[in-house]
Amino acid sequence: MRLFLLLLFCMGNGFCFSQSISGTVREKDSGLPLPFANVFVNNTTLGSSTDAAGRFQISGNFTNEIELVASFVGYSTEVKTISFRNKKDVQVDFVLAFNESNLTEIELKAKRDKSWERELRRFKEVFLALPDDPYRSQIELENPWVVEFEKVKPEKGPNYLQASAQEPLKITNKALGYRIDYYLEDFRVLRNGSRFYGQVFYSPIDSSDEKEINKWEEARESNFHSSLRHLNQILLLNSSDSVYFKVYHALPEQMDRRRTNDFQEELNESIVLVSKDSILRRPLGDGNFRIFLQGRMEVHHLDKPWRNDYYTNIYHAISWIQAPDGYYDVDRKGVLLNPTQLVLSGYLSRQRMARILPLDFEPEGNFVTEEALQEVITSPAIRFNRLREKAWLTTNKPYFYPGETAWVGGRMLYQGPTMADSLSRVLYVDLINSKLEVIQSATFPIEQGKISGGLALSADLAPGDYVMRGYTHWNQNFGELDQFVAPFLVMESGFQPKVEAVESESVQGEITVKPDFSLSDSLSYRVMDLKLEFLDEFQNPIDGEFILSLTDGETVVELGQANSLEEELNWLDKKLPDDFDSPLSYPIEYGISVQGKFIADNKRRPAINPITVVRGDLEDYGQVMTDSLGNFWATGLYYKDTAQIAIAAMDEKRRPYGSVELLPLNRPKVSINHPKLSYTKEPILIENKELDVSGDYILLEEFVKEEVKERETMAERNYDYGIPTREMGQEELEKMATWEQVFGKLASFSNYNYGENTGPPMVILNGQKFPFIDPGEILSTLVPAEVESIKLYTDNLSKSIFGMLGYAGVIMIETKKGFRTGPESDRKFNSEGFQIFPVPGFTDFAEFPKNPPSDQYLKRKPTVYWEPNAETTEGLFKAKVKVPYGVKSIQIRVEGRTSDGEAFSKMLKIEL
Repeated sequence: MRLFLLLLFCMGNGFCFSQSISGTVREKDSGLPLPFANVFVNNTTLGSSTDAAGRFQISGNFTNEIELVASFVGYSTEVKTISFRNKKDVQVDFVLAFNESNLTEIELKAKRDKSWERELRRFKEVFLALPDDPYRSQIELENPWVVEFEKVKPEKGPNYLQASAQEPLKITNKALGYRIDYYLEDFRVLRNGSRFYGQVFYSPIDSSDEKEINKWEEARESNFHSSLRHLNQILLLNSSDSVYFKVYHALPEQMDRRRTNDFQEELNESIVLVSKDSILRRPLGDGNFRIFLQGRMEVHHLDKPWRNDYYTNIYHAISWIQAPDGYYDVDRKGVLLNPTQLVLSGYLSRQRMARILPLDFEPEGNFVTEEALQEVITSPAIRFNRLREKAWLTTNKPYFYPGETAWVGGRMLYQGPTMADSLSRVLYVDLINSKLEVIQSATFPIEQGKISGGLALSADLAPGDYVMRGYTHWNQNFGELDQFVAPFLVMESGFQPKVEAVESESVQGEITVKPDFSLSDSLSYRVMDLKLEFLDEFQNPIDGEFILSLTDGETVVELGQANSLEEELNWLDKKLPDDFDSPLSYPIEYGISVQGKFIADNKRRPAINPITVVRGDLEDYGQVMTDSLGNFWATGLYYKDTAQIAIAAMDEKRRPYGSVELLPLNRPKVSINHPKLSYTKEPILIENKELDVSGDYILLEEFVKEEVKERETMAERNYDYGIPTREMGQEELEKMATWEQVFGKLASFSNYNYGENTGPPMVILNGQKFPFIDPGEILSTLVPAEVESIKLYTDNLSKSIFGMLGYAGVIMIETKKGFRTGPESDRKFNSEGFQIFPVPGFTDFAEFPKNPPSDQYLKRKPTVYWEPNAETTEGLFKAKVKVPYGVKSIQIRVEGRTSDGEAFSKMLKIEL
């Protein structure tokens, strides 16, 4: 979230010599003096109280221009801008008006409800400290009852939450050692940003504890050196390459290049180091300066150890600053004069009151944190933590009967989001009984962080409490914490679960889902035009991805969810212990994998041998190397059910030698700590024998079905390989003279698979695969003008369907003469000398029948609709749902995350 820090810093140039401010504070109507009124210089520790005659005096070294604030309990606060140009002493008089709208503390507290409490939690996150800030537990708002909230709906622009306070906010910051009075003028929160400003007075906390005082001093120094004010000072002093910061110019994104997560690879590609004198600075003539920024700057806080997900090999904080107008103004001390001139993101946008220092704070100048920085860089726990992943799974309904299909949907959670496309693409799902035995397993692909599958339960499955477990092969490097486990209830036929009704409390940042629908009848079922409108807490449309389940409201009992996505997100806060270390002996799977051991037939063979792996009749194949002990690992195969995999070591004449032994993949041990649902069972009063299975329709004999011809060619469907990363059509290709021009505009190929080596990209010409051949040999026989289209599969997500053949990417070419309806090949695999192994692939399952045949009667079933990959467009989701006749009500369950990462879960019920 970008944070516009509107703190109204209106300070001029530096503190220079001792000066004095004196004056009086009086009541407006009577003119009587107000004793004990507070008068202070905004955003400083410089202040005083009035005496019995309403007089005050403040001494210090002031800038040319300051804001002086006068306040008194029950009266309106007054702010005056004071100029010290060519002056040493200034006289200022205040007249304060009585505030008749003040409410007592008791009256304010009486108005509080759960909605106010939710808004207060949001307020604290934006105003005091982020939830993951270590300072959060050390800063406290002492009088929260004075804060009022209002949702504002402007005529133009999005709605927002606004906060106000009739009295100054009393804050105790034990992290930096200050008590703070904050006179809030404006506070606004939108979904994509926030801002607040007001007048602030800091009072250092008195302490006789030397250790506590030293802690405060160190914390103040640390926060100053990583602050925007210090960065501005460095830019003014022409020291952009200081020991505290390095500043880079973030270049505009290049269409023909994909960003990596490696800092060294990005240097001079997407970012360029800013050298001295490259940032223009100009004096404004009034003691202030203007700093010119061209584009977006990436700032590295070299002295601030921080866990960032932007680079995999950088362990300090990173910020980005951008001036929409191309410049911003500061005083000699680096104070930003107009905060609206600068947009902050990254670490600098995290600054809240917990870390903001008074403007008169002066650093000692000898603060260093190299020791802490080195500790972060060398910590295995921090390096490994960003490589962790965990699955979250849910099912189409809360319980099942023997013989049913349990449709499974889910999402992957990542400690390091930038590593998502380099981590696992295979998920294992186990069904575990009360005896801690795995009685059923399935293997599902992970596609763009999403999981979709199905478990066909045996008709002989014993009713009872089971556990569904989800894990990846890679998970086993990190222990049980990274495995997903949830209760899985199988009921006895004729019974249903019964649970006590529990009132669920709405959570902060609640998403509203508003359903709307219309029904129309057809011969075999009813058609529901369903519309779901998603709104944020400000009633603005919000986009997100979610899993959608519609169940029959009369036949399915809803249970309290024990594995909500919101709860699973707590895993992101569970870091590895500081002493964690691992050899990472369980590799990442990019598809179906085989591991084995090569046994040489004579001692003259080299220690490391190439192993060729072939699926079927050359549907997929690749080559991997053994280690010095003969062990090998091949991953990236992509198929369903079981395939015949041929494996052999091949010499330079392509003759097999030696033998191989295939080893089973390790499975994690079954934990004894399994969750269970709390329920009782009760008989079903009206027996419903219908189960959730795919198919099972009744043919309508009188229905005449029209013949539908397939008009779309295989080439137009990309041979069922999915959407390419980039593509170029005939019109553009005819303008290209050489293939260098084509690929210069399209993309470059790179390997982003963690720990894997790749060969050249594979070429598919008119549906024919040409793997392990230099693409230049094939392209040399063609010219761009002869090509109908060229499509590239270069990222890990789009190329994964090609298996091992597509490791280095895929170039799909369709010539003007090549309109074939399917791939053709005269290649035949000679398996002589190879050992053949049956290897299970991804579990094949019956998809949920969202589009039943229109000529067949749709029977009533518990699950009406299931969509594990639903997403909104401009806050709306639309679907045509085929509803069996006889269904009177539908329960809608949506669960997912918004585009900015907020989890939501909703249960709705509609009557038909």
